[in-house]
Amino acid sequence: MNIICIIKSGTENINILMYTIYSCWSYYILKVLFVTIGGTVMTKKENKADINIAYIGGGSMGWAWGLMSDLATEDQLSGTVRLYDIDAEAAKRNERIGQLLQKNADVKSHWEYKATGSLQEALTGADFVVISILPATFDEMEADVHLPEKYGIYQSVGDTVGPGGLIRALRTIPMYVEIAEAIKKWSPEAWVINYTNPMTLCTRTLYEVFPGIKAFGCCHEVFGTQDLLKSALADMEGIEAPHRRDIRVNVLGINHFTWLDKASFEGRDLFPVYRRFVEKYYESGFEKTEKGHWMNDFFSSANRVKFDLFKRYGLIAAAGDRHLAEFCPPWY
Repeated sequence: MNIICIIKSGTENINILMYTIYSCWSYYILKVLFVTIGGTVMTKKENKADINIAYIGGGSMGWAWGLMSDLATEDQLSGTVRLYDIDAEAAKRNERIGQLLQKNADVKSHWEYKATGSLQEALTGADFVVISILPATFDEMEADVHLPEKYGIYQSVGDTVGPGGLIRALRTIPMYVEIAEAIKKWSPEAWVINYTNPMTLCTRTLYEVFPGIKAFGCCHEVFGTQDLLKSALADMEGIEAPHRRDIRVNVLGINHFTWLDKASFEGRDLFPVYRRFVEKYYESGFEKTEKGHWMNDFFSSANRVKFDLFKRYGLIAAAGDRHLAEFCPPWY
């Protein structure tokens, strides 16, 4: 999913600023393209941009490493990434990794990575702010998911809704209040990209604290549904779409309870195709990879929750089954 924002911020124009953020999971790629030059959409920038990125949660062993790799392959950008983390040693480790990456022969752009000791140092002068934090340890996350089982409440993820989502939100929102206040003070014009869950509440908190913030949340869930529609088109019609990006969709809903009310390929409505696809695989489920793999990979599924929700509502559920199920506990 390419996200294109046409931005008009007073008299300022934001020239093309494009980068790819690649998460800790190898298939989770988000491309963000911001363009405004007098309202004219462009695809290239004449000169390499010099970008300042503040990374809150910069000690990450997944997100941060992926960001470093992807920025290194983007020849239209260069700049500085300031890494802030409450685990200062983790941020310093990523600084060393980022700097070593610059010596790789395949690097197409130059980035300086710098661990910072405070939010102020990280945010001052930032063009973009990326937030990906883990609000607590894996011990707390285990409790979020499994303690409610004593009361008959079972959760497959526990990071968005239900008891787990609520407790996670209560841990995370105070942190986001502090982050929003810091952004307002030290980088009020920066674009803020949030990846932390619960996505909706985290992003909402940023706006509640700083209504003038320019922030949005990103998640990969629609990508998988585009791939599923691509598979449906091939399975039912024998038509191979070149890439999931060629499946055009209209997205509704909130994070992890996301829906499509329109889907097409080269102008062709895919809802009739998907309807027949659902009927074919409703009982068995559909797995693109080896059958049964979903039992060993918590990011995979047989899409049976998706198919059942389509039959109930006539819309295509666009999140993963493990997330969708948590929004409909009486059924799943």
